[in-house]
Amino acid sequence: MVLVINSIERVKAALNFEGPDKAPIWRAFSSCEGDVFTMFRMPSKHWQPGHYKNEKGLFPYAGDDSIIKAKLWTWDRPEWAQSPEFDKWLEIILREEIDEWGTIWKRAGVVTMGHPSRPTLLDYKKLDDYIKRYTPYYEDKDSYSFFIKLKNTMGQDKYWMCSLNLGPFQMAANMREFSELLIDHKRNTQNLKHLLEYITEQFIIFEKMWVRYNAEPHGFILYDDLGEQAGPFFSPKMFKEFWEPVYIPLIETAHDLGCNFHLHCCGKIERIISLLIEWGLDALELDSPRMTGYPDLNQFRGKIMMWGCVNIQSIYPLNTPGEVEREVWHMVRNLGTSRGGFGAYFYPQENHIIVSKENIKAFTTGLEKYGEYSKIPEHWWTYLVPTDWRDNEVPSLPPMMD
Repeated sequence: MVLVINSIERVKAALNFEGPDKAPIWRAFSSCEGDVFTMFRMPSKHWQPGHYKNEKGLFPYAGDDSIIKAKLWTWDRPEWAQSPEFDKWLEIILREEIDEWGTIWKRAGVVTMGHPSRPTLLDYKKLDDYIKRYTPYYEDKDSYSFFIKLKNTMGQDKYWMCSLNLGPFQMAANMREFSELLIDHKRNTQNLKHLLEYITEQFIIFEKMWVRYNAEPHGFILYDDLGEQAGPFFSPKMFKEFWEPVYIPLIETAHDLGCNFHLHCCGKIERIISLLIEWGLDALELDSPRMTGYPDLNQFRGKIMMWGCVNIQSIYPLNTPGEVEREVWHMVRNLGTSRGGFGAYFYPQENHIIVSKENIKAFTTGLEKYGEYSKIPEHWWTYLVPTDWRDNEVPSLPPMMD
């Protein structure tokens, strides 16, 4: 076991299977708790939507309304939005918004990030014009300054994680529409590859700007869902053809900058994880590990670090605190090894999944019991694990004695 001095070394020991003292904890929107301090980019002040004719009626999408409420970004309202009825436009329950990438989002009064409303890149022949209008201005230094200042005062000795926001698949799907993008893999092969090349170039700039403006990241986190409940969106062969040229440059850029690359990914994705490992990915973050399933993730233990939350589709919001606490052991055992490889991820929007305070506390209590490696009985690591896992059931703990 390595001598852990601070959170940075704890996360790195977990990433490299070098025997951390305990599983690192990642609470994305909590600057004081856990081992990771996450930094987010604000929209560029040069981005002012709603002024083009085809953007009339579209409000700005900043990802989180708190950014606008806190005046971290200010909208220069176009003429159509200057009437008194729009003075409190954030309170309009049903509204459409547009982001820096040109994606149109639908907001329906529920306090979530919303969802893409309708495609904006309907014709690849218009891609060049689209790029001119909707390429995010990642070079704007002011976009990074808020969280960089914050980490210097509140994030000392933490593992500094810089967010790259929604990833290339999400961006392309938002532009083209989800099902149309999947069809593009067969019917618009070269156009799709050209689009992905452009998106990849922008994300590489994004990574480099975090470093240029002195965020001093230890790692990057990209949010890119690549599967659904039954499997990935594409075969491994197709994933390799289209997405290797995307992911390898992003991962290699991070490594060239001295950083790790972490990927949030929802879906049952075991069929493509080996490719992500081959391409150099350092860690996966799984909100619902049981969606892929412990038996199917077992083959990757010791090969890649896995951050995991107590399954947000079942156990975390629906089961008892005792079961949540017990599930922590099963995550430690099934996602990591006795030498590390597991990190605890607390889903940040607890109100979105309606998880109780008691279950959030139970997650913490479980980590205190089962996340410190010196407290784990040696035989627990070799104790037979179940082969049949039901999403809403939490097996018993191993016995204290063999």
